[in-house]
Amino acid sequence: MSAEHLADDLGHGAAHVWWGTVGGPLEPGAVAVLSLAERERVYAMTAEAGLHYAGAHVAVRCILARYLGTDPALVRLGRLRCPECAGDDHGAPCVVWPPTHLSYSLSRSGPHWLLGVTGGRRRIGIDIEEVSPLDLDAVAPTVLSARELDGLRRQPDHDGRLAAFLRYWTRKEAVVKASGVGLMTDLCAVDVHDAPPGQPLVVRHAAVTGPGAWVVEDIAIGPGRHAAVAREAAAAGPLRLFGLTEMLETRSTPWPSATSSLSTI
Repeated sequence: MSAEHLADDLGHGAAHVWWGTVGGPLEPGAVAVLSLAERERVYAMTAEAGLHYAGAHVAVRCILARYLGTDPALVRLGRLRCPECAGDDHGAPCVVWPPTHLSYSLSRSGPHWLLGVTGGRRRIGIDIEEVSPLDLDAVAPTVLSARELDGLRRQPDHDGRLAAFLRYWTRKEAVVKASGVGLMTDLCAVDVHDAPPGQPLVVRHAAVTGPGAWVVEDIAIGPGRHAAVAREAAAAGPLRLFGLTEMLETRSTPWPSATSSLSTI
């Protein structure tokens, strides 16, 4: 899909999901598109963490600039206020300039990043997690509902339990990011128990303001990673997945409409 048609493709509740991996040093001058605050954060990190952060944020700025028709360095990013506490440090991210109806959500895990974009000021949340060692006995009871814990216990081995946990976790993070409250909420109350295989589900979660129901879908982006996207249930249209091959080239695969088959929980 050409850059000129990206924004036009976001009508009727559609959303785009971009994903990529920071595989090596950035091109000379790439960091120049980052804001001063982003560059300061990069310089405060270790070399590897700084590279992963910078690579993801450079890609995000370049992608958003294509939708917005402007230079990546001119895009100003900020955050909305949390609908629960009105704090401005953990609300949903937003484009401050240029004026736009676009909404986006970014997630990073190691060198991997995931970006969700939608239009019409609709809300979107996204999360990606790499598979890594985790003390499930200690962590799971603090963030999973009773049904999710039961689903975890039904798995035949540790690998199955870890996969189930990460599936639950990415779904939960996607929902609370979309609602704008982030992790400043009781995750045990955000029930994302399994839908039928390969199908989206509707999750009930309401902040003080905004929608109370979200369409949640798992995203398959290769072994060793789990990911999910959440969108307003009342306005969820088709998804399109973009794998970033180069900064100016994409390949895309259309997904079925999220509204074609929903499991409500």
